[in-house]
Amino acid sequence: MLSGNGLRGDEGSNGSAQGPCNSPISEVRGLNKLKVTKSYPRGSVLFSEGQRPRGVYVLCEGRVKVSVASAEGKILVLRIAEVGDLLGVNAILMGKPASATAETLEPCRIDFVTSEDFLKLLERDKKAYLGVARALSEKLTRVMDHARLLLLSDSAAEKLAKLLVSWSDEQGKRTPQGVRINSGMTHAEIAQMICTSRETVTRLLGDFQRESILSLTGSTIVVRDRKALESIARN
Repeated sequence: MLSGNGLRGDEGSNGSAQGPCNSPISEVRGLNKLKVTKSYPRGSVLFSEGQRPRGVYVLCEGRVKVSVASAEGKILVLRIAEVGDLLGVNAILMGKPASATAETLEPCRIDFVTSEDFLKLLERDKKAYLGVARALSEKLTRVMDHARLLLLSDSAAEKLAKLLVSWSDEQGKRTPQGVRINSGMTHAEIAQMICTSRETVTRLLGDFQRESILSLTGSTIVVRDRKALESIARN
């Protein structure tokens, strides 16, 4: 498992060779001179819960899981960060250690801005303030949606069905066979999102497949019967 705080990997002084990074602060004046762009493989830890991030990570390509852990080592995945998300902002603004761990789910391209430079950007550019405020608002909305899924569902099957319906809407691609979801997640990671065990997720996905609700190929899920999945999600 790699750490993002050492800035290992393929880096450059800017992201011009790899294309623009669309984020809430991408148009902020002076950002290109301050950021460092690098590529991370799957499983890279950008920062850990309880650790002070060295700066802000702007997700340009790929996905990152944001999780918390109990003293006993039980992990809960709070959300999956998508392209354009800002990671580490809360800790930098509050001057406190990170409240969660951020780990890449797949190869990612990330713009990094040090804490000092990021705070200077906010001080001199109103657009940066507005971009960060919008990013924090969107993150809060997603965390609340996930909390609703966890707290207002009666069973693991309902939680999993709701998660799959959500993924279908957010990242699914229509195919002749159904809606394809490239989750990139193991059964254990899916279990961490809905507070259950890996064995339960494996069993439920097998049940859904036998009922022709979906089909599985590795981490790729094809939802074949959306109505049946929604019915389980409403139970």
